[in-house]
Amino acid sequence: MLALALIFLVVSGGAGAQESSSQGDDVWDRAVAAMQNNELAEAIPLLEIEISRDPTRVEAVRYLSVALEQSGRGDRAETVLRQALSGGELSSEGKSKVAFDLALLLSRRGNSDEAIEMYSAALQHDSARVAAYLNRANLKVATEAYEGAVEDYEYFLALRPDTEQRPQIEEMIALLQESIEAERIAREEEERRRREEEEARRIAEEERRRREEEERQATEERRQRMLDSVLRSLESADEETTSFEAEDEELRRYDDELDIVD
Repeated sequence: MLALALIFLVVSGGAGAQESSSQGDDVWDRAVAAMQNNELAEAIPLLEIEISRDPTRVEAVRYLSVALEQSGRGDRAETVLRQALSGGELSSEGKSKVAFDLALLLSRRGNSDEAIEMYSAALQHDSARVAAYLNRANLKVATEAYEGAVEDYEYFLALRPDTEQRPQIEEMIALLQESIEAERIAREEEERRRREEEEARRIAEEERRRREEEERQATEERRQRMLDSVLRSLESADEETTSFEAEDEELRRYDDELDIVD
């Protein structure tokens, strides 16, 4: 009886494992079917269950973000992608896909600068993700980062030389290069104008200081002339006082002499 019981337990355990695996596959299959039928309300919980079962299933993460965004829950979709990107469960290729999807989401939500960063993250994980170069180039054009845009367009053409968009991309590159050259000329002109203004201010400042120095020297010279004039006047007055005193002394002696004669 004991042997039979052990056999029963082993068989039951094996059957349970198979049933669990079967249920897991069924959850994923049902989630995919719901997405295909645009049954988002049904797909979302199934996808969340699948991700909790297998965090490495990158397609479940991507489907869930799409379902959430299309259901009007863009913030939650962004959170799902960021959490998957920051976690350690996904492979480098998986993170590249999630970063790419996050860039698309951010771009649709008007966050161009962050979207560019996410395209860069996608390329860091997988440098051959061709669409990331094209999309990042388009965003750089929108944000007027023309030189970076030209570089990304050139990378895209190098990886997809036979693309049907080649004529349009080459035309865009030519237009951007014209804009870059025009901006370079404008910057040089602005720099030249700035240098000229600085030189003009320097010359004006030197002229102002020269005039101030001339005025100071002229004022000093006038003051010195006035001092000299006053000093000469004082010296002249002293001479007159001395002469007057000498004459007065002579008069007193003359009076004294007259007194003696009398």
